[in-house]
Amino acid sequence: MRILPVSKRLLQWGGMVVGVILLGIFVYRTGDALYHNNQLRKDFSPAANASPYQQGIPLEQMDLAEYASYFSGNSAEPAYTLTHRIPSPVALHYYENIPAGGEAPALEIPKGTTITAIPEGTKGSAFYETGYGYTSYPTYEKGWRYVRPFQTKETSEAAANGKHYYVKLESLEAVLDKTIEANEPLRAAIRQQKWSISHGKFELARYVDNKLHQHGAYLSPDLSRPTFDGWSIALLGAIGGLGAGLFRTRTKPGVTRT
Repeated sequence: MRILPVSKRLLQWGGMVVGVILLGIFVYRTGDALYHNNQLRKDFSPAANASPYQQGIPLEQMDLAEYASYFSGNSAEPAYTLTHRIPSPVALHYYENIPAGGEAPALEIPKGTTITAIPEGTKGSAFYETGYGYTSYPTYEKGWRYVRPFQTKETSEAAANGKHYYVKLESLEAVLDKTIEANEPLRAAIRQQKWSISHGKFELARYVDNKLHQHGAYLSPDLSRPTFDGWSIALLGAIGGLGAGLFRTRTKPGVTRT
């Protein structure tokens, strides 16, 4: 009869427990994303009068002012100090159309450029201005947004004249992440909603999407959560590694009792 040393048996049991926990986290995250996406579809009730989004009108042909009534809020000056300008943590590439591949951006803001992340005297909220910067409109393609660019010394005219561009959502989220980091009042506002900072970033980046959803104007593809992402790959990799390690320890010869 083969007997494993006590330390090896404890290691195997510990590995099995960790594996079960990781598997539980993987199942929970996948199930939560599936439930969230199903609820989005279930709760969406298209408006009686089809919106430009529902009609499939290109964003550059839309009158975005049609949605102005969706975005209400207090435009009074905040009673706290905000950091309005930050260095951009990423290079921002703006396009006149969603690129099929290889096209040069119409406008580029290099990484490290000082940008106005939160405009002063914003309309509707102290932390953002709808249609500007990171508070963008969804498009028909997941991961692409339609928005006026962040203001810099070079782009202030383009931002001021209302010209919109297409830009990757992940780039705007990177700026939003830096903006949250630089502004304690914004972090406090997120905590007041009982959100984590990560979830707060998700919601703020999709503020327009949520309003369009609530009014039956559009079910944005960016509101859905991925059921299989980088964390899922990492969890499955860790589970696989543990499984392989446990298999090797079980196949190694132990102490034989006669």
